[in-house]
Formats: sequence, C-alpha cells, structure tokens
Amino acid sequence: MITCEINYASKNKKGEWVCGDSIKIRRNEEKCVVSVSDGLGSGVKANILSTLTATMATTMVFNNVPIKEVFTSIISTLPTCKVRKISYSTLATCLIDYKKKRCTIFEYEFPLIFYFRDGKLLNLKKIVKKVENKKLTVSEIDIKIGDSIFLMTDGISQAGMGTDMYPFGFGEENIIFELKNLLKNKVEHENIVKHMIKLAEKLDRYSKGDDALIAGLKIREKRVLTIMVGPPEDESKDRLVVEKFLNSKGKKVICGGTTGQIVERITGKNIDVDVRTISKNSPPIGYMDGVDLVTEGIITLTQVFRYYENQIEELGVGAKKLIEMLEEADVINFLVGRAINPAHQNPLFTHDISLKFRLINDISKILEKRGKIINLEYF
Repeated sequence: MITCEINYASKNKKGEWVCGDSIKIRRNEEKCVVSVSDGLGSGVKANILSTLTATMATTMVFNNVPIKEVFTSIISTLPTCKVRKISYSTLATCLIDYKKKRCTIFEYEFPLIFYFRDGKLLNLKKIVKKVENKKLTVSEIDIKIGDSIFLMTDGISQAGMGTDMYPFGFGEENIIFELKNLLKNKVEHENIVKHMIKLAEKLDRYSKGDDALIAGLKIREKRVLTIMVGPPEDESKDRLVVEKFLNSKGKKVICGGTTGQIVERITGKNIDVDVRTISKNSPPIGYMDGVDLVTEGIITLTQVFRYYENQIEELGVGAKKLIEMLEEADVINFLVGRAINPAHQNPLFTHDISLKFRLINDISKILEKRGKIINLEYF
C-alpha cells in the first residue's frame, strides 16, 4: 500500500496579510489530488483568484471530470489581464493514483515542477494540448516508493532578484542543486519546504520579493493505525471485533480498561501494566504482545481532544504516545463499541449518546482537517 505525503510552506509579500499563492488538497485511500496556483500580483486579490483556481481544479480532477472540461471551466471563469494579456493565475495539478501507481501532472503557465527519483531529476515528457486557445501540458509517469515531486511558484526562483549575487533571481539551476543536496542528505520533506521558504526570505532580505509557495510530495508506504475503543453492544460480537482488530494492518491501540479485558479473554494474552507511567493526571499505559499500545479510555481521549483544541499542554504518557501515533498515521481506523458505560454519561446529552462517542467524533473531525483518512466502524 502506498500513499503520498504532502508538506508545504509559504511566505507573504511584505505588507500583505495573505499569500497570493494557494494550495488545495483532496484525498482518499485510492488517490490524492494537489493543486498549486500562483495568483497574479499579491495580497487579497491574488489570493482569491489563486484559491478559486486551485479549488476548482482539485475538486473537478478528484471527481474524475475530463481534463478538457476542467480547464475550459477554469479559463472561462478567470479573467485575463488586459495589459499583459496573461491569465490572472497559473496552475499545476498533480493526480496520484495509488491503485494504478501513476502520477499525472497538469500544467497551465506554471513555472516550476521537479520530479526526483533516487536523488536524480527526471525529465518528464510533456504532451501539449490546446484548450480555449490556451496551452496546457500533461505529464504522466509510473510512481515508485521514494519518488519526490516539488511544485513551487516563481517567488522561489525569482528570490534575490536585483542583488549582486542573483541579479536575475535564484533561478532554476540553483533550486535543483539545493533540492538534490537536501534529498541526498535524507532531509525530511517537511524541513525541505521550510528551508526553501526561509532561503527565499533571506535572499529577498526579508522585505523585498514576491510571495511564494512550495509543496513537496513524497511517495511512500502507507501508515495505518487501528484503535479499538469500548466493548461491542452485543457480547456475542466480542470475538469478531477482536479478530478484526488483531488482523488489521499497521499499528494497533487498545483504548479502555474494559476493552483490554475483552482482548485478554479472547486471546488468552495478558496486558502488562507499566506502573512507572502513572501520573497525577493520567492512568498508566500497558503492553500486550501484538498490540503497540494499551491505554485507559475516557481520560486519555479527553486529553487528546483538549490537546488538539489547544486547551492543555501537559499530557499523560498514554495521551502523548497516542497523539504521536495519530500524527504518524495516514489512515486511522476506529473500531468503536456501542456498549454504554453509565459513568460516562453527560446529563446535557440525550440518553443514547455517550461521552466516548462524542470524543471520538470530535477527534475524527480534527484529524480529517489535518489530512488524515478516518474510518469509523461501530459494533
């Protein structure tokens, strides 16, 4: 199973509240679509136009709209600069199909796209198409684990323009040299995009230059996390749920004391409690053969939720480890038991809604906004 890890960073032109360049991302377990758009000029107007362009492209390509229709819609929607006779925004859209293991890149007047494999820059074959008398290029390539794709606006290549060292800007060759060196030294993509933006800021002397955005895409193995929370409503389904949990791919977490007891009973294995992890605000964690983490339920989930809502900073060991695993995962499966614990009822909610369900639902929404794929299954 493969996935596409996406990291990006941007900088605003000095004096502007927003970046004129935009990125939009849509994904599921079969594919992901990333669009980067550079709005003409800077500030709010550029941001609105680039956001509109990137959103339209990402949404339509993700929903399998033919590419000619996608760009016909975009071109007919966007205005053209009457003075310079160019579009008010440029666009690059990258479609990664996990099943076909194929990457398709659509470019419309977009400046910089780099595809690296094994540290080497690949020369993508570009097919030119005409849409509404505008030139659109399409590139296709079979993807491999470890491939890296970088999409960036001209605020990167033009950084430092007018200086003695880079009178015409940092330039494409210097960008390629920089990226090759970073990839060779196995720098994480999250740090690569941050570095390139900081470099552009430095070259622009922190006061000049255009806004800029860079997105780094990395093809890698998919990371799956399955969390079993609470006992099933029907005890006869205990074995079914435990087997589903233990047979799931990736890392596994048991969340809840009663849940742990059910897994112990079905498997015959014991949970070893680590008493060293007890704290004043958190129960201890445990370990079981074949399971990566065993935690208490409601207190741990509450801490996770409050952490993501910036309500607390101090966490128990269980919540801290669970958050680390949630951050690492691409796909998170919740196996949620419907059995209600009367001690966890909130009198403000209706009788059939437990605090556990509310916490899982709220945490799931937060994680989805952070780009995670969430699967909820109730028993």
